[in-house]
Amino acid sequence: MILRIAWRNLWRRTRRTLLTVSTVSLGLALLLISLGLGDGSHRQMIDSAVRMGVGHLVIQQTGYQEGAEIDRTLAPSQVIDAESWIEKQRSRFPIRDRLRRVFASGLASSADGSTGAQIIGIQPEGEMRASLFDEKLIQGRFLHKEGADQVVLGEGIARKLKLELGEKMVLMAQAAYTSEIQSKLVRVTGIIRTGLEQFDQMLVLMHLDTAQEFLGLGTSVHQVAIFLEDELLSEPLATVGKKELPELEVLHWGEALPELRDYIRVDDGGNYVFHVFIFLLIAFTVMNTLLMSVLERSREFALLDALGLAPGKRFAMVLVEGTLVALLSALAGGLLGYSGHLYLHVHGLPIDAFYSGDISAAGVTLDPVLYSDLSFNRIAGSVSLVMILTLLLALLPALRAARAGNVHLLGNV
Repeated sequence: MILRIAWRNLWRRTRRTLLTVSTVSLGLALLLISLGLGDGSHRQMIDSAVRMGVGHLVIQQTGYQEGAEIDRTLAPSQVIDAESWIEKQRSRFPIRDRLRRVFASGLASSADGSTGAQIIGIQPEGEMRASLFDEKLIQGRFLHKEGADQVVLGEGIARKLKLELGEKMVLMAQAAYTSEIQSKLVRVTGIIRTGLEQFDQMLVLMHLDTAQEFLGLGTSVHQVAIFLEDELLSEPLATVGKKELPELEVLHWGEALPELRDYIRVDDGGNYVFHVFIFLLIAFTVMNTLLMSVLERSREFALLDALGLAPGKRFAMVLVEGTLVALLSALAGGLLGYSGHLYLHVHGLPIDAFYSGDISAAGVTLDPVLYSDLSFNRIAGSVSLVMILTLLLALLPALRAARAGNVHLLGNV
């Protein structure tokens, strides 16, 4: 009976009910779309950073993250142990690739000048599968098997040194385990543009074997990078690695890129504050609507009281009305928000119309199109939030309804 009366009461004022449901459902839809775009943009940033050379997980010598000293290398036996451990984890984690890398700071020179260089020794075939380096190529070709003297330069360093494809340059760097300076004549085979100007002005990619020989590393490397199918699994895998490889430094992307991790946390915090303000406005609107509906029905509650409907049942009736509003709002808002998410997940939101050129944040180039990425937990949490909030807001009108009959009768006396 309570449910039937509550349902009829809602549609006695159809316009008011539709307005309340529309307000709450629109807020829920905007929340879902905002969460989807926020999570999607963060995932795109992580993917871009990971595929620009970091990896979802890195294994390196203890202390290398702090100093990045050229002497802090993984010995050949440690590299074998690390890669054996990675292979064992394939049954538990979706590991896509593992790559060896070496890093060194040096000097690049040509007939037109010299500039600082960040030299990275890579395995070209693996990088073409896992990273974005080859996709950022704007001239020439990427590193290939033949030609140990090949290098791929960032656009900025090529511009500084006025180098064209096929021209030669000299690289100089301190060798490992010694204070001697080594030099090597190399030929430019490709030029890439990552979108990060500071990175492009220093980047020099060369074969791993060539870099090891140039820097006197032998078969040692500075880092073994791991690429996963799902970045959400990087932290659990790193936790396992810290326990099973205690003598090495095992870091997930957030520890290897603390600036990006902190940026995402701050951005999430700002979004949450924005969402709170939106729902506070919606909350006052909903509470005002429900309360006004109760105040307008004082004679009705007095009649129900006279017919023997106890205050507790009047309280339950208004609370059921609030529950029905919450259910209708959650259904409509969920469908509307999820529809918006599906559109943005497929077509994306172009943001390049608001700026020219590349734009970066926290050392990562932003994609010109943002795609929504909305998880089930986000949807369930948002819908639950709307339901709980609406029910809480219905408590005050329900309490008012429980007292309304008696108050009205006393007023008549």
